[in-house]
Amino acid sequence: MTETTAPVLDHTEERAVDPIHTAIAEKIRADSEHRARITPVEDLAALFPEMTPEQIVTHLADLVQGGNFKDVQVLIAANGTAYLYSASFIAPEAAHEKSIAEQVWGKIADKVREDSEKSICLTPLQALAELLPDVPAERTEEYAIAMADDARYQDIRQVIGPTGIAYLFSEAHMTANYATLLARIEAKDPFTTIAETVREESRVYPRPTKVELFYEPLFQIEQCQMEPLIANMLRRQEYHDIRKVVASTGAIYLYSDHYLKPGQAEYWVEWEEVGRAQNP
Repeated sequence: MTETTAPVLDHTEERAVDPIHTAIAEKIRADSEHRARITPVEDLAALFPEMTPEQIVTHLADLVQGGNFKDVQVLIAANGTAYLYSASFIAPEAAHEKSIAEQVWGKIADKVREDSEKSICLTPLQALAELLPDVPAERTEEYAIAMADDARYQDIRQVIGPTGIAYLFSEAHMTANYATLLARIEAKDPFTTIAETVREESRVYPRPTKVELFYEPLFQIEQCQMEPLIANMLRRQEYHDIRKVVASTGAIYLYSDHYLKPGQAEYWVEWEEVGRAQNP
């Protein structure tokens, strides 16, 4: 198959043109050449904040029809969104593919941000198939991964649960630590949820974890199940690093001896339960 390249057009003949047209063309060419992306017409508003959208569209129409910027092309996507690109740097077929990606990215970002902000939940990568019924499942995952390279979607992050299921979340509305916790809970494995949470707190802060934390509804663990669950966990080899420490108040904490020594854990627990109140 013969490889087809986009035509390289000569811009040296552009003379005595409207400076607004020049600014628009420079923006489109920069996006096409340096960012390998097509430019939504809406992006031009940032160049001319004093103009109305109608005025910008009028200038754009004059630019395209005038013939001074022959490389600047307009592409109308299936949903009616207008994009611009430079044929000097992006071939028409590639521009069409990028327009599809733009639409998919927008839908994914809206869904993930809404889930993170309003529902306070993760968005399973597999669930995007329902959002994008016309996109093959394998392409949906490719689009989601590619979003990470676009500055507009830097808040969209991926987290992998204990069972290998991938989720998306927005860092604008949810911290990475909380997303990781939700991914553990989604696996519906209380042993792993408790152990990994304890290990993380022992490693990051570092501090033991009060067992009462897992009484929160978020964890979906009944309080009456907690004592036998912890006893069982402490007997299992895969959780050999998880230790229990009991304060003089009777409060129960867990910690990982991978990150905390017994003396450190005991001192911290006693300070938290007794010392802090006595030394305000």
